[in-house]
Parts: sequence; structure tokens; C-alpha cells
Amino acid sequence: MHRTASLRTAGGVLVLAVLSGVAGPQAYGAGDGERERRSAEVLRELVPTADGPGCAAAVGRRGAVVWEAGRGKADLATGRAITPKTVFDMASNSKQFTADAVLLLAGRHRLSLDDPLSDYLDDPPAWARDVTVGDLMRHTSGIPDYQDLLEAEGIGLTDPAGQREAIAAIRASRPEDPPGRRFSYSNSNYVLLAHVVEKVTGQPFAAFLQREFFTPLHLRMVLSPAVDVPGKAKSYAEKDGSFTPDSSPWKQYGDGSVQTTPGEMVRWADNYHTGRAGGPELLTGVTRGAVNVGDVLRGRGIEEGRYGAGMLLLPDNSLVHRGDWEQFHSTFKVAPDRNTAVTVVCNADAPDHFRAANRLLDIWSR
Repeated sequence: MHRTASLRTAGGVLVLAVLSGVAGPQAYGAGDGERERRSAEVLRELVPTADGPGCAAAVGRRGAVVWEAGRGKADLATGRAITPKTVFDMASNSKQFTADAVLLLAGRHRLSLDDPLSDYLDDPPAWARDVTVGDLMRHTSGIPDYQDLLEAEGIGLTDPAGQREAIAAIRASRPEDPPGRRFSYSNSNYVLLAHVVEKVTGQPFAAFLQREFFTPLHLRMVLSPAVDVPGKAKSYAEKDGSFTPDSSPWKQYGDGSVQTTPGEMVRWADNYHTGRAGGPELLTGVTRGAVNVGDVLRGRGIEEGRYGAGMLLLPDNSLVHRGDWEQFHSTFKVAPDRNTAVTVVCNADAPDHFRAANRLLDIWSR
């Protein structure tokens, strides 16, 4: 699932403080030698050579990291290796935090999923009265993707563009389908949800996530602008066996932009079991009202499912999402019983990262 936006707010000092903060509880699989061996084999198959860009992966159980590893280079120029401490852009795997922020506010009666988008836009276009907050969260608004809208205006991925430009392009467009009719994945929905959160709370979106999720759960995560953060991997495009850096100055948020490690993502996954941040409203809201995605995701390793609050609910009751931005590609998956989670993220194209995540979850869920 693409996140066609970049990174966000939070100055360099905050980024450094958050990503170098106190780590949460970790347990590294004592007595699980066979599982560790098989997991390492999965990573080696995903990244055959350690000389180029690569991937990092982690498995968590009930909030503790039980296995994590990295293979390949985070920075080809310096030779810096990918390790469990390497930070990646989680791309569309950031959407769950945006949706959860909305659910948290709904639980506090600060907003309703039935509220029209027009309530949160200054001088809203007429069509915004027919789009609800819930439509945005479930991708049933019909609003076209802002990346396509900006590119149609001649603003390419190498040109500066931020939240203001994206929302202006969205306001000037109109839904391609009647709101509420069908699932149509669009990053515009989550940029607008971040705007809704800011309107309701009067806070920068990054600060709200930090206060409500990252800090209480002791997560080393940050919502950051499109800049290098401490320990982050470089993104690389491949052509004819050669790799070149691939980055964009776009600075939209809500649809993506969380910077962290796979280990921190699987620690976060425990919130889908405990509801420690967000409570019952979040736990039930993740899947309540989820809509059938039809065959939209065919060919991306997902044959069927229902989209809820920033996550796809599969027929076996597992939760999954993919992310792609620049050349960062990630898969985040939570087991049906919500006890085990896995994250795989790469800094160059890795077609099998979704399959690798499934294999790791199978190894550690048995």
C-alpha cells in the first residue's frame, strides 16, 4: 500500500531525543535457537548479498522483541550496515497511527466518524458535506490521490510540496465516486484525517501522536519531515544492477512519515492486544465498519480483506498493512490472536518482503 506523502514536523532536537530515548522491554528468544536459525534464513533469502541495500526484520510477542536482525547496507557511501537499530520510513504503515488518533478522539467525544468533512475545512467545497470522517478512514470517500493531483499540476516528486499544497489540490478536485459507495485507496484521505486531528486538538499532528502514543508506550518513534533522522537508512533505486539514492522533498503527513525501527513497530503492535493507548474504542474501532476491498489489492500478496482503521483485516482475523515510499518498502502484520507481530522493511525494492513477513509470523506463531 503506497503512502504518497513524505515526512513531517518535529524539529531535529525532538527527533534526536525520541529516537535515542529509553527503550522498552526486550527479550531475545532464549531457547528459541531453531526459530532464530529459520528466521535468519528467511532474511538471507530476502537479501542474498550483504553488499548492497537490504532489509531489517523483527518479531514481537506481547510487547517484547523476541527476534530482530538486519542485512545489507543502510548507506552505500559510508558502508554503514543495516542493524536492528537502523531507522526506516514506515511509509503507509504510518496510517494506523492516524486512524488511531481519530478513534481516540471519537472515544473522548471530541469528534464522530459520522461528522462531515466540511466541519473541518475552512470554506469547504460543496462535495465535502457528503464525505464523512469515517469515509476518509476507510478509503470510501472517492477523493483522488493528492500525488496524482499535484503531478497533474506539474509538481513532481523532486519539487517541494507540503501539507498546504496537498490539501489545496484536494479542495480543488472532487470525488471520483459517490462517497461511501466503494473502497478506493487514496493517500488524500489520511492527509485530511491529520488535518481533522489538528483542527480538533489545536496541536501539531506530530505533537499529538507523541503525547498520546509514542511517549506513554515508551516507543522510539517520531513523525518527522523529509530529512535524515539519526540512524536512518538511505533509500536506493536500482537500475541495471546499480543503486542511486532516491529521496523526495515532499512533506505531507498523516498518510505516512513515522520513522522508527522494525523492533519498535512490533512493540507497538501489543497495543492491538492491550488497548493501553486508546482503550476499548480503539480496540473495537480498528475493525468495526471495515469495508470489503474487493480485488483492489490482487497482485500485491493480498487476495481479499476488509479495510478498517488504517489496517487491513484478513479472513483469518490477522491485521496487515504494507508501505511504499521512495524506495522504502515495509510489511507490518499482527497474528489473529494479537499476541505475535512481525515487521519487515527494506531500503530498496524487495518484491518478497510481504512473503518474508508471512514466513516469519508462521515461524514464531507456532
